[in-house]
Amino acid sequence: MLFMRWLVWSVGMALCWVVQAQPLAGLPPPLRLSAVPLGGAEATVREFEPLARYLSRLGGQLVEFVYLDSHDKVLAALREGGIELAFLGPLPYAELVGTGPQQLPPSAIRPLARFKEADGQGTYRCVLTAFPDDKVVLKQARGLTLGMANRLSTCGPLSARALLVQAGVPWGSLIPQYLGNQAEVALAVVAGRVKLGAMKESVARQHASLGLQVLATTAPLPGFVLVAHAQRVDALTLDRLARLPHAPLAEYSQWGAGIRHGLLPAADADYAAVRVLQGDLHP
Repeated sequence: MLFMRWLVWSVGMALCWVVQAQPLAGLPPPLRLSAVPLGGAEATVREFEPLARYLSRLGGQLVEFVYLDSHDKVLAALREGGIELAFLGPLPYAELVGTGPQQLPPSAIRPLARFKEADGQGTYRCVLTAFPDDKVVLKQARGLTLGMANRLSTCGPLSARALLVQAGVPWGSLIPQYLGNQAEVALAVVAGRVKLGAMKESVARQHASLGLQVLATTAPLPGFVLVAHAQRVDALTLDRLARLPHAPLAEYSQWGAGIRHGLLPAADADYAAVRVLQGDLHP
């Protein structure tokens, strides 16, 4: 009798294991979404999990969010097959897609949607900032420390160099410091740990009450973009995901704070202005 109970229990457990181990038998594996980090791991996951759930419904295929802690890792994963979907800033997109030997051709990466900024615009501007007490004159900025988030931030070396060159300051005469994110750059300027800071105009506005002063501003640049690897996502799913710009307000307003302001259609040509600056950075 005990043996029969044990046998029934064992068979039942084995069947449960089979069902749990293969819940999606016959279905395609989940698509993996990652994003250039906008903050720490927990904040980034909270920001993008609602979007991943919406993409799952929109594309008819499960989408899982995968946290990667740097721009470089996100780009490498997209190139090497670690992820199929990615949320990228303008410079990371331009670094990824192009005609260079280390780039993917435009046919391989499909832009799905651009994300609006908090002001409802599809573009944003980068600025160079200083603290008034430091009495920084931009055209005399040689030898000063320059705080930036990281080398692949659009408001990092790409925009900072353009603004400095416009002021007649050689790029190589500054002392760069990479501080992880733009809020840290703003605080470092206020605290005097760096004399200049490069960041989005919106970040500078958020810290204006602390005395942050804008010295120079770029022309408008295209916003962040969600892309799919067209060679790893089937055509039907791609076409479904391309309806993302039509997501209703009731849906996208529930996403993370940085991506809940609306969407626009996206195309590779939108990033031509970034590639012009990119050519200036890497002549």
